Amino acid sequence: MTPDQYFQSQLQPLLQPGEQVLQTAYMRRQPGLLMQMLLVGGLLLYLITKVYFVALTNRRLILVRTKMGLFGGPKQLNLSLEEHDVRNLREVTTSGFANNRSMTFHMHQGEAQTLRISPWGKAIIGTKQFLEQVPVMVGSGQLAQMAMGAPPPQAQLPVPAPQAQLMPQNPMGAPMLQGGPPTVFQPGQPVLVATPDGNQYAGTIMQFANGQYMCQMPNGQGHWFPAQAVTPRG
Repeated sequence: MTPDQYFQSQLQPLLQPGEQVLQTAYMRRQPGLLMQMLLVGGLLLYLITKVYFVALTNRRLILVRTKMGLFGGPKQLNLSLEEHDVRNLREVTTSGFANNRSMTFHMHQGEAQTLRISPWGKAIIGTKQFLEQVPVMVGSGQLAQMAMGAPPPQAQLPVPAPQAQLMPQNPMGAPMLQGGPPTVFQPGQPVLVATPDGNQYAGTIMQFANGQYMCQMPNGQGHWFPAQAVTPRG
């Protein structure tokens, strides 16, 4: 069982009727960069670091605490559960650089929560998208609207590409085509998705909006990808 599959096995029983998983990630609670540099390679840093499977739904921010594996990834353990009502989220800010970033969840009530995230990591599919998209979802008010029962944004279908047309035959008798191949993917179409880590993953088209496709990944979750990162899969 992969970490994604294990997380799904723990997450699905927690979901309420109508609750939808929007984003997932692997995150840590640990000191800031300066303290990390002082403790680098030390046992103390390892001991004070807490790691989590994290899911953002249209209702809650869910953290499933686990343990860090030998190479920094999550173990398949469920030690405890922490959750926050997304209606209490006021703002999400980010800081850090390269593969050591942080996200601070500012609440209307209660203290801010800071978690560190490594967007280049492969432990949980969608970690990079979590860093990029969650602050926008909160800041735009989209997440708050969904928490109040509003549906996700409707897909905006692109203008279909011109169909290839047969031209008069050339002297060799072979027809010539005008126009390139169609570039529009329809819901349910299998595709390959190129991710920033240099890999390609199989997915299935769910919807299109604002120049991005939402693709269902092998773990059953939907994630948004730029149109240029999506190619046909045979």
